[in-house]
Amino acid sequence: MKKYSNISNAILAVLKDNPERDFALEELSALLFPRDGQEDEKQNQAAVLDMLIFLDDQKMILLDFETDRCRLAK
Repeated sequence: MKKYSNISNAILAVLKDNPERDFALEELSALLFPRDGQEDEKQNQAAVLDMLIFLDDQKMILLDFETDRCRLAK
């Protein structure tokens, strides 16, 4: 999947396309960003995690802070 300028829309699109399951942070980051190397991977995961926290605060998704897994809020 190509890089998105709007990470929140990309996250929500992936979760809406797969409402029956949840995603780990690493899995979601890999879907949103191509593998550009270890350094970029950590930076991408940090950006995705920041947005997951925001979306959880907005009650749009449910984020399990112990496992870093998320899914759409019902």
